[in-house]
Amino acid sequence: MKAVSAAFAAALLFATFPAAAADTGEGGVQRGNIEEITVFGKYLSSTAAHIDVISEPVLDVAESLARLPGADTNANGRLSGIAQYRGLYGDRVVVTVDGIGMISGGPNAMDAPLSYLSPMITEELILERGIPGVASAPESVGGHVDARLARGAFGSGDEASLSGMLGLRYSANGDTQSSAGRLTYANRMHRLSLLAEADRSDGIDTPVGRISPSQVSRDRFDVSYAYSGELTDALFFVGALETVDTGTPALAMDIRDISTVIYGAQFSRQLTPAWELYGKVGYNDVDHIMDNFGLRSAPPPMRVRQNDTEGKGGTFELASTVELSAATLTFGIDGRRAEHASRITNPNNPAFFVNNFNNIERDVTGAFGVVALETADSNWELGLRYNEVSMDADVVGTGGMMGMMAMNAQALADAFNASDRSKTFGSVDAVLKYRRSLSDELALIVDVGSKARAPSYQEMYLWLPLQATGGLADGRSYIGNLDLTPERNNEVVLGLHWETGRFELSPRVYYRDVDDYIQGVPTSNMTANMVANMMGGANALQFANVDAEISGADIGWRYSVSDRIVVDGNASVSNGRRTDVKDKLYRLSPANATVAINLIDEENSVRLEWIGFTEQDDVSAYNDESPSAGYGIVNALWAWEPTSLVRLELQAINLLDKGYQPHTAGINRVRDVDIPVGERLYGAQRSVMIGAMLQFN
Repeated sequence: MKAVSAAFAAALLFATFPAAAADTGEGGVQRGNIEEITVFGKYLSSTAAHIDVISEPVLDVAESLARLPGADTNANGRLSGIAQYRGLYGDRVVVTVDGIGMISGGPNAMDAPLSYLSPMITEELILERGIPGVASAPESVGGHVDARLARGAFGSGDEASLSGMLGLRYSANGDTQSSAGRLTYANRMHRLSLLAEADRSDGIDTPVGRISPSQVSRDRFDVSYAYSGELTDALFFVGALETVDTGTPALAMDIRDISTVIYGAQFSRQLTPAWELYGKVGYNDVDHIMDNFGLRSAPPPMRVRQNDTEGKGGTFELASTVELSAATLTFGIDGRRAEHASRITNPNNPAFFVNNFNNIERDVTGAFGVVALETADSNWELGLRYNEVSMDADVVGTGGMMGMMAMNAQALADAFNASDRSKTFGSVDAVLKYRRSLSDELALIVDVGSKARAPSYQEMYLWLPLQATGGLADGRSYIGNLDLTPERNNEVVLGLHWETGRFELSPRVYYRDVDDYIQGVPTSNMTANMVANMMGGANALQFANVDAEISGADIGWRYSVSDRIVVDGNASVSNGRRTDVKDKLYRLSPANATVAINLIDEENSVRLEWIGFTEQDDVSAYNDESPSAGYGIVNALWAWEPTSLVRLELQAINLLDKGYQPHTAGINRVRDVDIPVGERLYGAQRSVMIGAMLQFN
C-alpha cells in the first residue's frame, strides 16, 4: 500500500500543479509577457499565492487557504481552522489582517487568527510563497499569510458617491446562512466604509451522521476611513467580532462567547521621490468563555468546567524604503505586545478554581534591514533581522480539589511559583532570495533562510497537565517547560516559474531542518503523570526541544484549452520526521492534488473539480496519532453574472456524497453523538449552497 501511495503522490506531483502568473511581488523578476490570469479568484506569482475569498462559498476562511499550494488547515471546529504550510502550523505560520497581527484570546486557538475574518467581506488571502522575507512578520518560521478586508474602492473624481454590496448564501446542510453587506462613500481622496457579516448554522451533517456540537453563530463588523493623497496614504479602522455558542468537537470545551474589539491604523508617506516612510499599529482585546457542558453532553457534576480567558495587546511597525541608483534599502522596527489570562472554574462547586495562566506577558521587539539589487535579468534580496522576546507569568494556584489530586496539583503550583518565570530570548534571522530570468518564458527561484521562533506562552507556562496546547487537539494532557529554547528553521527552496503559450507551470521543492523543534515528549515528572492519569487515564506529555526535518514539494499548473476553457490544478506533498528518535511529526497533511475544469463565457462560469488525498500512515507515536485513509471528492460551482453588479451562485460540495475523514481534521472528544469518541471527524455530506451578491455604485 505504501508503494501505491508513493507512486500516486509522484504522479500527482508531475501531473497536477496550481496556476502560475506574472511576478508581481517583492523581489520578483518582472516579465511583462506573462500576465496574471484569475480562474475563480485563484492565481500565483513567483513570490505569492492569492485567492479572492469574497467569491469563495465557504464559512471558515481557512478553507480557502487550503486551496493554495502547500497549504492546508487543521480544523478543530467550523470556525477554528489553524493555518498549515509545508508541514508547519499554529504560531509558526503568522497570519495578519491588513498587515496587522491578531492577539488570540483562547489558549487552545478556538479563535485562531483566520476566525477573525468573515468570507464575504474578505477581499483576498495572500500566502507568501517560499520563505517569508524578514520584513514580513517577526517569528514567521513556517510561513506568512495576509488577509485583506473588502472595504471598497476610492472614487475617480472630487465628488463623493455611494457604493455597496449585499450578499446572501444558504445551505440546507445545517440550515447554514450567511448575510453580508458593505457601504462605501468615497471620492478620489477619501473613503468611508462599513462592513458587516452574520453567519449562522445549526450544525453540519456527514454521511455517517451529524458532527455535534458544530453549530455556529458569528457576527463581524468593521468601520474604516482611508485617505489617498499625492504623497500620503492612510487607513484607520475599528472592528468587532462576536462569536457565541459555536462547537469545537475536537477540543475539550466549546465556544460560549468570544467578544473582541479591534483597532488599527496604517500610513505611508513619500518624503522624497526616493524615500518612503510607512507604519502600522493595531490593538485587539478578547474576552473568551468556553465550557464542557453547555453545547455537549455534560460530564458528572464534579467534572463540569468553565474557562474564562482573555487576551489583549497589539502590534506595531515603523519602516522606511530608500531607492538608490543600484539598490533598494528597507529598514525598520516592529513588535508585538500580548497579555493572556485563563481561570478554570466549576459552576457546581464555587470553591473550585485553577489559575491556568495568570497575567502572562509575551513581548516581541524586532529590527530588520533588507537590501534588494535588480539587474537586467535577475533580482537579489538579502534581509537580516534581530528579535528579542521577553516573557513572564505571575504565580498560580488551585482551590476546591480533594485528596491526592489537591496535594499533587498544589505541589506542581508550588514548583512553578518557585521557578524563575522571567525569560528573554534573542535571535537573528537571515533570508536570501534570488530570482533569475533564464529566458523570456522561464525564471529560476532560490530562497535560503534561517529563522527562529521563541516558545509560545502555552509551551512555556502550562504548569498543570491540561489540553490547552494552542489547538494540537490530540486529546493528550501537556505541561510546559521553563527550560525551552527557541526553534530555528533552516530552509532551502528551489523552484521554477514557466509560461509558454497557453501553458503555465510553477513547481517548488523545499527542505527544512528544524533545530530545537518544540513538541510534546513523555515527561519524567511523576507528579504531573499522577495528575494526568487521575484526569484522563494517560501520562502527560511535556513540551521539549527535539530535532526535526521536513521536505516536500508543491507545484501548480494551468492550461488554457481556449479562451473559454481552462484546466488548472495543484499538488502538494510533505514528509516530516524527528531526527533525534524514530518518529514522524504530528498532523501533517498527506500528499494531495486538485484538478479542475473551468468553463467561462461572458456571463457564466462553471468549475468542476476533483480533490484527492492519499492515505497518511506516517503518523506520530508520541501524539498517539491514528492513520487515515485516502479519498477523493468532487465539487461543482456555477456562477452567473448577467451584469457587473449581479452574481448568482450554485455550489455542490461532495457531489458524490463520499464519506471521508481529512487527516488534519480533529479527533472527536464528545460523548453520546453519532461519531464515536476518539474517531477522526468526517467531512460534510453532499451539500448544495445557493447565493446571491448584488452591488451598486
